[in-house]
Amino acid sequence: MDIRPKGSSASIERAIEQALTRLAPPGLGIGCRQIQAGDEQHILPGERASIATRDRRTRAATGAGRRVAHELLRRLGCKDLAVLRGELGEPVWPAGIVGSIAHDDEIAVAVAARSEAVRSVGVDIEPASPLPDELRAMVAAPQDRLGDLDAKLGGRILFAVKEAAYKASFPLDGRVLGFEDIAIDFESGEAVTCSGRRLTVRFTTSPRILALAYTA
Repeated sequence: MDIRPKGSSASIERAIEQALTRLAPPGLGIGCRQIQAGDEQHILPGERASIATRDRRTRAATGAGRRVAHELLRRLGCKDLAVLRGELGEPVWPAGIVGSIAHDDEIAVAVAARSEAVRSVGVDIEPASPLPDELRAMVAAPQDRLGDLDAKLGGRILFAVKEAAYKASFPLDGRVLGFEDIAIDFESGEAVTCSGRRLTVRFTTSPRILALAYTA
């Protein structure tokens, strides 16, 4: 099973890390990994019980994301590197740490910080391709302010930004949100949830669609 995209692994990872760095607030660590066959070996023994999927591709993607997360935790000086999966699929970080993990079919990314630097954060990665029309109709809401968002990639960008905003809001509010529950204002760079939670949102479209949402 070879699920790596064409091109140099190091160059692709470097480009994505540089793009994420430009989006990140101070104090947020970022990393990425090109998903490879066998990456499921990076799921730690303590994490395996909560990560029950048996699909090899999904486990490889999960393992790649966990490997990046483990490295970020090492950089933060954490002794406990395990990032369990919560009941709703959310990553459960060690005490005092906030973070987020995402992957598409080829790349896994993770971000993490001390909670005194960033209160909460969410990340998403998507291919730079249009979102199917039927999905765009589900993602967009009347309260969204799209500004001059790219007509071709706008749906996919909106999807990624709302995914990141949900990931950032859930640890703070514990609420499961639909796309209609999150309003994105690209002119102000802000997301507002139906509970009134406000988050800063940022995105880029190269080399992938990468979205970051956070509150400091």
